[in-house]
Amino acid sequence: MSYYVNPHLHSCPWYPYAQQFGAPNVKWCEETLCHWISEPANTYSNIAYALAAIYIFWRAWRNGQAELIYLAPAMFLMGAFSFIYHMSNNYLTQVFDFIGMFLFVYWLIILNFRRLKLISRENQIPFMIAMCVISTIFVHIMYMFHIKFQIIILFAALAIVGTEYILYKKDRLKETKYKAFMGGLVFIILAQAASLMDGMRIYCDPQNHWFQGHALWHVLAAIGLSIVYHHWEQFYYSDRAQMESEIDEIETMLEV
Repeated sequence: MSYYVNPHLHSCPWYPYAQQFGAPNVKWCEETLCHWISEPANTYSNIAYALAAIYIFWRAWRNGQAELIYLAPAMFLMGAFSFIYHMSNNYLTQVFDFIGMFLFVYWLIILNFRRLKLISRENQIPFMIAMCVISTIFVHIMYMFHIKFQIIILFAALAIVGTEYILYKKDRLKETKYKAFMGGLVFIILAQAASLMDGMRIYCDPQNHWFQGHALWHVLAAIGLSIVYHHWEQFYYSDRAQMESEIDEIETMLEV
């Protein structure tokens, strides 16, 4: 199965895997080396996600935030799958790269759905699994039809921002702080800009295996998501959620 051009030379270690499982649907600027680490800059830059995962785990464990501690292994898997993908450059590992992203960004969407009372705590895991499975199926359909399935992550990011805006408009107590959310969003936008410049070859030095635009995406995104994480801390480290629940119960009683 190969809908795209194999980025590896015939004699290279990852060539048969890209032939068997398919080539990835995108070729980043960095030159594909004939080594087991085929894209050093894009591969090793994923260590930033591992460091971010350690930081998130430490924060969530220290504060006793069971709802948020899941984000640490999700972040770690996102970095690990991306590491393996850029190391090997084939479609199968690219799919796992996207599954890693789904595991992290979809949980942020679910946390906002919980705040909007659209799903319950009991249903959040089945909902998460369903979102990941459906999205993975769409990845393969889009792959076969030469549609850039990277757009799925863009829609997920827009869903996070959109639900956050709805929550902002519904915030009766006006106590939600958005400094961390906006600060992290700046880093994520810069990360996306770096990746786009790489993909569109606006900035491109294929033989530079220390610095690449897509590698910068990994580092800036890890920083941005670590900052954004602090935004959700305020909903699971205070009595705010309980307070809003009690307000809803009182208003329901008054309406009756």
